[in-house]
Amino acid sequence: MMEPILPPKISEQDVLAKAEYFVDVRLWPLPNELNPLVWLANFRQDEKEHAVHLLGGFMYLSPDLIDQMFRSAFQSLSSSFYSRSDSFLSFQTKWRLFVESVVVTYVTGETPSPTDSGLTFARKARQVLGIDQARIMQPSDAIRRLMERPGPVLFVDDFVGSGTQFVSTWRRQVDVSPDSGVSFERLATLRGAEFYYCPLICTTYGYDNLKQACPSVHVSPAHVVSERYSALAPDSIIWPSHLRSTAVDFLRRASERAGIPDTDGNVNDWRGFRKLGLALALGDSVPDATLPIFYWEENEWKPLIRRK
Repeated sequence: MMEPILPPKISEQDVLAKAEYFVDVRLWPLPNELNPLVWLANFRQDEKEHAVHLLGGFMYLSPDLIDQMFRSAFQSLSSSFYSRSDSFLSFQTKWRLFVESVVVTYVTGETPSPTDSGLTFARKARQVLGIDQARIMQPSDAIRRLMERPGPVLFVDDFVGSGTQFVSTWRRQVDVSPDSGVSFERLATLRGAEFYYCPLICTTYGYDNLKQACPSVHVSPAHVVSERYSALAPDSIIWPSHLRSTAVDFLRRASERAGIPDTDGNVNDWRGFRKLGLALALGDSVPDATLPIFYWEENEWKPLIRRK
């Protein structure tokens, strides 16, 4: 993902005008779903400059944009099937066979839940990519299918922060008999088994973790975001140079006032999960790695966007 070029200093009027324009062109939803004006009112006058720049660095991906990015991430997998010795017809045939045979499954949390975001993208595999419903299945069924018929498997998801959810899914044992469990990791040794992962957004931190923990998986996100997208990074793109030295203190103070805890990088930590400090929402999904200051609703704090 290209890093946005932000002006050295932006005013509250500038950022609100940008937000209004994004609503007009349907990149952002209506204020009842995402309300910059109400959110900025949470901050004291001496915090406003930081708050305005934090809002200016916030990224919201609309549903239409998400669909297009998902399609792009999937299509980029085709490069894996190309070799210089292939004719165009040979390359086209290999890609078509992949599309017509790939099994699609999704990433689940450390404790699988019906609300896992991967389920949404499993549905998109049918709606956006045109994958046959019969080849879209939950992870346990995908493992059983692989044992019967080794072939390509595609994992879909919206966001990779640390990569821990994928690693959990990759290594989770599925009971295939009363005394035997099998994981995707174990099945990677089967001849003919191929694994691909197409998340929408992936941090460089998560990407590096996946390449180390799951080397047999071809990871192909639509966009990879660098550490500079974190509001906590010393060289963060969110802050102009004159605000960077005080940015973390601003976030800490405002989060304390909102009642957001310090959980040392676990759930609801004021710095986001794994202290990734992102300013990001994907449609109606707000990643755990996003700063809670954007979605918090306790202590009379008004959210920019609500988590659903």
